[in-house]
Amino acid sequence: MNRIRVLRLENNLTQEGLCKIINVSQASLSGYENGKFEPDSDTLLRLASYFKVSIDYLLGYDQNDRLAALSNRIPVLRHALEKQDCHSDLFQYEEISCKMAEQGEHFALEMQDDSMEPRIQRGDLIIFRRQRTIENGALGAIIVGNKTVVKKVICLNEGLILIPFNLKYSVQVFSTEKVKSLPVTIAGQAVELRGKC
Repeated sequence: MNRIRVLRLENNLTQEGLCKIINVSQASLSGYENGKFEPDSDTLLRLASYFKVSIDYLLGYDQNDRLAALSNRIPVLRHALEKQDCHSDLFQYEEISCKMAEQGEHFALEMQDDSMEPRIQRGDLIIFRRQRTIENGALGAIIVGNKTVVKKVICLNEGLILIPFNLKYSVQVFSTEKVKSLPVTIAGQAVELRGKC
């Protein structure tokens, strides 16, 4: 029996109910369950997220362990502290290596502007290890007020300096008082860049 159908039935869901959750038509879901065609990658991610199983399990490659790949999947966020909602179209995951996963909690951000060009382009993914401190000169995910920025970080006793790579953007300097009052918070340190090209 098809694993999508088994999972749907185990969770007492109708086809109509699951269609709303994963945002597909009933004809599409019926096709997945009957093996006429396979879901696209976004639909597979939504299914895996909702049922808390690996994509390999959904596709029948993983015979034993439903949760085999989940520990190596991290959320792709728009903001470093964003809450994920598995019913949202923005809910995505990125795979990381087992070795990286062993080093702590990680998340990914999609670069939203051109402030780090030419090295980091708009749309590139950056993998961050979640941490509140950062090595001097490292690339960080920094929350300034309610906005997340990606910048090179210089830590001083007197505050923080956030440096863009793109020269048309200004360097931002935050005194210790500004760091506390805005606040300016370090959310993570970059560990890998995944360019779109």
